Amino acid sequence: MSETNQELTQQYYARTKAAISELTSQLEAIKSGSATSDSIQKVAVELAKLRKEHTDAIAFLPGYDQRQVDKQLEGLESQLESLRTAAAPKAKFAFKRKATKAAPPASTTPATASEQSTSAAAPPPTGQPSAVHTSGLSISGHTNSYLTLSSLSSPWSSASDLTISDLDNCIVNFIPDSNGNIPHDVTFTALHARNISNTVLILPIISGSALLHDLKNCVIALGSRQFRMHTSSEVDVYISIASNPIIEHCSAIRFADYPSSLRRPPAHDSITTQTKSNYLAVQDFSHIRATPSPNWSALPEEAAIRDDQWPLSNSVDVQAVLSQLLPSRG
Repeated sequence: MSETNQELTQQYYARTKAAISELTSQLEAIKSGSATSDSIQKVAVELAKLRKEHTDAIAFLPGYDQRQVDKQLEGLESQLESLRTAAAPKAKFAFKRKATKAAPPASTTPATASEQSTSAAAPPPTGQPSAVHTSGLSISGHTNSYLTLSSLSSPWSSASDLTISDLDNCIVNFIPDSNGNIPHDVTFTALHARNISNTVLILPIISGSALLHDLKNCVIALGSRQFRMHTSSEVDVYISIASNPIIEHCSAIRFADYPSSLRRPPAHDSITTQTKSNYLAVQDFSHIRATPSPNWSALPEEAAIRDDQWPLSNSVDVQAVLSQLLPSRG
């Protein structure tokens, strides 16, 4: 390591240690008090800045130190997710509790018409409370569907976190230019994806990090500042990224560059087209050896999806498209 890199590393550690300590104190204060959207959003903004600094520091930080800081940041992000869930509107959880408790005592006082209407309108529990975000958009619990931006939760804002969970046999098209009834200036600040199988995810370039858990036999196209995938297998990843993609406890992951046909004009992209993509500079935290990781590879050109094959219209036959594009086509 050069003297310059040593100095950069020391300066980075000093700043990061102080910032992590401050964020930890803020999270503890929120836990012991009342979690509000404003207080949580303030921490989220600071944590996003810290993530960006860490991404920028990857160029000079040793691999071991990268992982240590990354684990600390991941711990803070996990705490933030828990607080977001805790701050979710109480009415949503109240409806779910009433729905589960109302079934056994069938002989009690008959429900009024308004109570019956409210009960019927209440959504069934998803069993995935971690997907509830108060400051972002989410989509969850779909099968055999073509999903667009209009399928997302409300309300809309110009920049929002995006949560996708519990999907099977779906096509997700969130490219703004192919969603005519949605404002084209919408941007996603971060992606959280969990428990998705046999699905094609077509996403724009987002401004923040992408955290993915438990994907099986999927295709995902996206751009992000940082990319982390955990406990996933048989996934083709088409990505634009300036930092190193990270995988852990994964297998049969294939990487390719983000398709030029999905890119928006440079003025709209959060990551400019001039930025060189590090889509093949993958770090496998489950294979800390000098030998190449057996858990990922470059997607062969002949196996990659052609520009004209991306299903950007909801008039397609979902099952037919999935049988053509998914890594495991059986």
